[in-house]
Amino acid sequence: MSNLADKIEQLILHKLLQDQEEIIILKRNELAEELDCAPSQISYVLSTRFSYDRGFIVESRRGSGGFVRIVRKTVKPVDRTPAVMKERLPVPSISLSDLDSLLYQLIRQQTITKREAVLLHHTFEALYAEVDEQQRYAVIHRILKHLELQ
Repeated sequence: MSNLADKIEQLILHKLLQDQEEIIILKRNELAEELDCAPSQISYVLSTRFSYDRGFIVESRRGSGGFVRIVRKTVKPVDRTPAVMKERLPVPSISLSDLDSLLYQLIRQQTITKREAVLLHHTFEALYAEVDEQQRYAVIHRILKHLELQ
């Protein structure tokens, strides 16, 4: 992860994966303290990366006792193959957040368990840290194929 916004996004997505409910409630100040950043940076990530267009509903209340509620919109699956994996470019660009969104969707569809999603998340995280883009795509493609998504 190269910048603070990526770290904030990954932490929030990780919390969504860990939570059994469809809704998570976070305290902006506590999250900012945990990541050693300003609460406004959390607000920026929420507004840009957790928008309605990206499948989230974010409700926020500021002030003492304030909170951020993030709800993942229910997606009606038409085709179980993720759009990101349908692309047949030489080396498609798939971000870690795309994969986390896919894992969350697979949990919701009860294709994989929460534990499996966490293990896959850490596997993908390691791939992004250690492997070049072409090899990374090949490995991710094989993993998803074994999950019968290809």
